[in-house]
Amino acid sequence: MINASGIIGTGAYLPSKKLNNLELGKICKVSPKEILKKTGIKFRRIAQENETASSMGYNASIQAIKNSKINKSDIDMVICCSFSGEYIYPALACKISQLLNLNEPGCFDVMANCTGFQTGLDIAFEKIKTSNHIDKILVVAVAMQSRYIDWRDKNSAIYFGDGASAAIISKVSKNFGHLGSSLISNTKVYDAVRMRGGGSSFVTSNYLKKKNNQKYEISGLEVWKQVVTNQPKNIRLALKNARLKSTDIDYFIFHQANYNLIKFLMHRLEIPINKTFITANKYGNTADASIGITLHEAVKKKKIKKNDIVLISGVGAGFIFGTTIVKWSY
Repeated sequence: MINASGIIGTGAYLPSKKLNNLELGKICKVSPKEILKKTGIKFRRIAQENETASSMGYNASIQAIKNSKINKSDIDMVICCSFSGEYIYPALACKISQLLNLNEPGCFDVMANCTGFQTGLDIAFEKIKTSNHIDKILVVAVAMQSRYIDWRDKNSAIYFGDGASAAIISKVSKNFGHLGSSLISNTKVYDAVRMRGGGSSFVTSNYLKKKNNQKYEISGLEVWKQVVTNQPKNIRLALKNARLKSTDIDYFIFHQANYNLIKFLMHRLEIPINKTFITANKYGNTADASIGITLHEAVKKKKIKKNDIVLISGVGAGFIFGTTIVKWSY
């Protein structure tokens, strides 16, 4: 039997500390006007010293559990999407489960970078569709990026922020929930966005003096090229798999790489800008968490309503492109 599976509640957490363009511009020697013009970002949120990846994920999860109106004891599985957990291992999902005091759920992490939340959703949808014993899955996405940024590097510092998001995936009524997906990659540009330090080829203790290995390295031009070329392709594949047209979509939720890129993408897809929601301007690029944060805020503001068909699409380093289409069930 194939079950219908969908999102029944969302949550998000943003640190209280804001970093504006004036403060950041002094560090990376770029004018606030130039930062805004290039990115459309006004602020980004930065975690406090006492905050951790798991504490942010926990806070987002508590909100998603509350909004879905379930008991946390109902959760059968935790999927965490992140590349910035406290440890290389164990899985961040296990730590979040520990903080939530869950009763022996299945736990694992997914690393698809800024496509993480969308990929986690897809895995959860398929698990519930085909399982007789899994009924509720918590998908959590966490971005603790500020500790990996060289704030003097204008090529990366102007974009990123910290945050977390979460969703509860469950069986839903027939004809609602997950309608179709697509996941593709272009590995020819594998090294265009990376952080090498801490990997097995760049063990931290051996490379402390080579500080560039411990921070983000980004080719902004390559990111732009990849998004405008391959994300529309991926979206069209997902629409084909769902047997839908772009005109059937009521609302679009994108990874918040930067405001200007989303506007360009909407124009490329010939979609009016009022059919999407932007959070990059106030939170920056929150990596894995950005899609979930944006989805949560769009739901809170009632931009997304029951029966709406929502397209969720992301792009992550590697490069990974993922799109999921759902019919909203509440």
